[in-house]
Amino acid sequence: IPVDPSLPPADAAKWIRDSKATHLAITSDLLNQARELVQNERLNIPIIEIEKKRGGEYDTSFTPPPENTPKETDVILLLRTGGTSGKPKFVAFTHKQLQAAAMAVKTHYRYMPTDRVLTQMHWSHPFAFVHSMLAPLMNGATLVIDHGLQALEFLDHLAESRVTRLVGTPKFFLKLLVTCRNEKRLLPGMKSVSVGLGPLEPPIKKAFDVLGIKVLHVYGQTENLWTIAMDGMPGSDAPKDESEYIRGQCGKGLSGLKYKVLDDAGDQIEGADRRIGHLAVSGPTIMTNYPDLEKETKNALRGTWLYTQDMAELIGEGEDLRVRFICRRADVFKVNGHIVDFHFIDMILRAVVGVQDAAAFAVKNAKDKLVLVCAAIKKAGVQISEKQITEGAAAKLPTDQIPIAVAFTDEIPRDGGNNVNLHKLRGQFSGIAG
Repeated sequence: IPVDPSLPPADAAKWIRDSKATHLAITSDLLNQARELVQNERLNIPIIEIEKKRGGEYDTSFTPPPENTPKETDVILLLRTGGTSGKPKFVAFTHKQLQAAAMAVKTHYRYMPTDRVLTQMHWSHPFAFVHSMLAPLMNGATLVIDHGLQALEFLDHLAESRVTRLVGTPKFFLKLLVTCRNEKRLLPGMKSVSVGLGPLEPPIKKAFDVLGIKVLHVYGQTENLWTIAMDGMPGSDAPKDESEYIRGQCGKGLSGLKYKVLDDAGDQIEGADRRIGHLAVSGPTIMTNYPDLEKETKNALRGTWLYTQDMAELIGEGEDLRVRFICRRADVFKVNGHIVDFHFIDMILRAVVGVQDAAAFAVKNAKDKLVLVCAAIKKAGVQISEKQITEGAAAKLPTDQIPIAVAFTDEIPRDGGNNVNLHKLRGQFSGIAG
């Protein structure tokens, strides 16, 4: 059960309690922090310093008790969801599922023995756990440990450690390119950047293209070990990809996985043409369950299929299938049968004079009808009204995509990928539409 040590103590304690952990294994540099956590949060759990213990796998005299012989179907890992659309949940995985996850991305990465992988994310996040630790190790690559270096020191660390693959979020890669520009440095030897928790903006993607570094967008969920679809490294004989980059594209389906999208009635949308609906996936990396949450497990797992609660677009089929994440199913707002792109509206709203940040979302009004509204943060020292924002946006937005109400706020909730948390926004401003 990986836990991020940078969490506030109360959050880390809740993580440990909710997981029903029986031991807290740490590296020695975290000993004092762990002792304070256990004492201050009144956790009844022993602390184990990993460097001072010998695991059973290193002890030649160790044999498992006959009543507990290890099996590939044993649950060995609990990962925690982000809780962006509800309460965080733990997700259980087995030996077999972890091995399948590492093998599923092998052909997309085309690892070489000389590859070295680094991330500044903590491995407690499922995306980082799979793409910067599990998959590289199980496919013969080398891990480079991040030491928390920043700016020029981080660039020097990448060069000195001969890092060939980076794993991170759009925010991280934006910061990296800004540092490269400021320090007038390139990224020699870098083969690819794996981007999770959201897509790169087109200018950032173009910058990596100019540098000759392949961008691998990864779309996934904790329940599927964070790989539903991803871009892949081209083969040596592959033609140059000159297709236009569309923000939000997520890449090809994975070998061994099956995909389908369903309409509002729950029926599968057939065919190989472009089709949009509620995404369901099936395959060897699908979670075992949400421990102790039988109802939630039954809602997510139906037979061999994981119902993701995501809206996605499928194009093609078989080895040519491509998947594009659109939004969470709960965040859908349609106009004339088409899903509205909140990101586009947000860009227009942020361009209004006096607006620091803004986010569009949908809530129900007094007549139980979904309507479009937005939250906005004013720039410091600027006076701006709701009318000025809506009129400023009206010049560039279709009439049916202009927010009918504006809520002024000091903060817009976002997730680890800097995406707007629409679930929290709806809860915070549920009465804005009257």
